[in-house]
Amino acid sequence: TVIMTDELKDGYTLFDKVGDSNIEASQIGDVMRAFGINPTNAQIKKAQDGVDPAGKKRIGFNRFIPVFETVKKDSPPMTFEDYVEGMKVFDRDLVGYLNSGELRHLLTNMGEKLSDAEVDQIFAGLEDDKGDVQYDELIRRLMKDA
Repeated sequence: TVIMTDELKDGYTLFDKVGDSNIEASQIGDVMRAFGINPTNAQIKKAQDGVDPAGKKRIGFNRFIPVFETVKKDSPPMTFEDYVEGMKVFDRDLVGYLNSGELRHLLTNMGEKLSDAEVDQIFAGLEDDKGDVQYDELIRRLMKDA
């Protein structure tokens, strides 16, 4: 759709470090991951080899889109279990909870930064009396809203 293409183009331009509306072919995997596609290293290598076998070219958005669509079609979407495994990286004691302050810091300072108001909305009703968030419930909430 046009909206999705506009969103892709906006995100794509964030990876353009030169300002020529192109990205390095080596960034294909990074751009795909930024849009929630979880390609394997083999899929990325195949995509890179398809557009730039020597690994030295910069590619434009119109050349990137067909590669993106092909890899997206062949990549399974992330599951609930995938997200839980990702959260376990931050769960030092593997108890199923994360400190809401630490999680808030991550959400407001890393990646696609959220505002404090957005984090408040996400955390509403999930924090316990110790200020911890049960991350499987957080993931369920976020996946339901997606």
